[in-house]
Amino acid sequence: MRQDPRAFVRPRRFIAFGIAMLVVFTALTARLYDLEIVHGDYYRDLAEQNRILRLPVTAERGGIVDRNGYVLARNVPGFAVSVIPVDLPRPREQELALRLASLLNFPSDAVADQIRTQRVRNPYEPVRISTAPVPREIAIGISERAELFPGVRVDPESIRLYADGTLYAPLIGYTGPITQDEFEKLKDAGYLADDDIGRTGIESVYEQYLRGTYGWREIERDAAQREIKTLALQQPGVGDTVVLTIDDRLQKLLDAELRLGVEEDRFTQAVGVAMNPQNGDILAMVSIPGYDNNMFARGITSKEIAALNADDRHPLVNKAIGDIYPAGSTFKMVTGLSALSEGTATRDTQVNVTAMSFSVSGTPFFDWRAHGPLTFVTGFAHSSDIYFYTLAAGTPFAPNVRGVGPEAIAKYGKMLGFGAPTGIDLPGEAAGIMPSPEWKLENKNEPWTIGNTYQEAIGQGFVAVTPMQLLNAYASVANGGTLWQPHLLKQVIDSQGTVVAKPAPQMIRKLDMTQENLRLLRESARRVVTIGHAYMPNAKLPIAGKTGTAEFGAATGKDGAGRNKLGFHNWFVSFLPQADNTDPTAQIAMVIFTYDSSKSLCENCFNPAVGMTQRILEAYVLGGNK
Repeated sequence: MRQDPRAFVRPRRFIAFGIAMLVVFTALTARLYDLEIVHGDYYRDLAEQNRILRLPVTAERGGIVDRNGYVLARNVPGFAVSVIPVDLPRPREQELALRLASLLNFPSDAVADQIRTQRVRNPYEPVRISTAPVPREIAIGISERAELFPGVRVDPESIRLYADGTLYAPLIGYTGPITQDEFEKLKDAGYLADDDIGRTGIESVYEQYLRGTYGWREIERDAAQREIKTLALQQPGVGDTVVLTIDDRLQKLLDAELRLGVEEDRFTQAVGVAMNPQNGDILAMVSIPGYDNNMFARGITSKEIAALNADDRHPLVNKAIGDIYPAGSTFKMVTGLSALSEGTATRDTQVNVTAMSFSVSGTPFFDWRAHGPLTFVTGFAHSSDIYFYTLAAGTPFAPNVRGVGPEAIAKYGKMLGFGAPTGIDLPGEAAGIMPSPEWKLENKNEPWTIGNTYQEAIGQGFVAVTPMQLLNAYASVANGGTLWQPHLLKQVIDSQGTVVAKPAPQMIRKLDMTQENLRLLRESARRVVTIGHAYMPNAKLPIAGKTGTAEFGAATGKDGAGRNKLGFHNWFVSFLPQADNTDPTAQIAMVIFTYDSSKSLCENCFNPAVGMTQRILEAYVLGGNK
């Protein structure tokens, strides 16, 4: 007997199926209610965000000018080269990579990898190929031969251009791409992953002013994420203009003299700094050899950076603040002021230098001639080593003169700013060394000797200074006893011409020295020139100063530029009072340091720093200011 197949379909199954369908539709209804009613606004916003996107619009970096408005750093039009993978046929990908690599001086594999990566990520978005803005001629070449560059887009952007790049690079520095670590720290401040940032110099120190304010562009995209149109635009804000205390005319006068000396083989390297002693304004700062910061602006090659790093003259270092050297006889100012301030010497303290040397425990100490009787003024003016050995630690030439000792010399040296950074608004400043018995014990694990005191008295031995420190110390004597913090920032001006920052000069300290002793030093510094020790023929200005010769480093062989290493180096630190007197009225002080520039120490040696100082100051002061 056949059984009815419907007998196997029990009503309970229909009921279970119906319940299941009810549950499913109830869940779908609930989810639909949640999407449309409860969270409708939220998901509507998400959909809108997928359709509408806000993109940043980069801002122009602010300019850098000298005190008179001469432009030192500005932006010029450049172009970015990008590729939109969807517009590039795959068979032509390698061909384009090779062509762009040749044009932009990049490895072709790197270009191809960028395109392939972006094709996977989002083929409708452009990927930037040029790491730095490309010049106009390359951009035009690409645009005019579009058939050779399928999928390539050229967009306008800015290139940082430095006037007189090599002249100002050690001072102004350069910008460069932000690193990943920097981006993580700065992204909350509005920086983007492909931003440029000040890497060194003024560009780095005053990044906060120079960086502009980003704008934004609101665009609409289609479902494939292709841009359709711009819906709204907020223009970016241009960065502020940083006005420096530098006077471009003096900077170029100083640079021309130093550069000529190198070209004529009178010395191999040189540093020059000029400042206003009355407020710490830096008027000029030159470091030779330097480098061209425009190389970094356009995108420096690995070969170029390797050459700069391999150069034994260290062109990337601003020698005015970043390297330290023995001060030589310029340091006699410190020894003299120490003895005067402690009362172990006066202007009438006499030392009869009857010989050119003497010995202590078998060690000879020399002078460059037997001067005969010297007082403080003539001892300083003739730069007698034995006179200052006597002031520091006593000698047989003046048994009645008690040496002031190394502790006092260290005390007043530190008061004048040696052994510590000046605080100038530049990165990479060295502290120098102001030695003392405690310093030697701590750093050399050896006791101090009288020979150390003699060497310290004339700026040799352990004494090491930056040109900036030395100049600032003399400036404090020239102005009557105030040690100012050297600075390069005069003011900051926004795009509307409004001054937004104008820092006041910062005093480091007042010197704990009498006006009488400071006046005696100014008188002695003037005598250095008038007696002919610092020979200035037909001088037209009442220049005062002090010469110095230091011996250090290799005295044989050649440096990286093929110039002779002589081991002797010359200083001349000077200031210019308003009249030929001892009043603290100087408006300009200057230090010049020349490297590998003389072979011996004698009264008639040619110290190139002296003649250069005379020519520079006369041209600057008598030629008329801007």
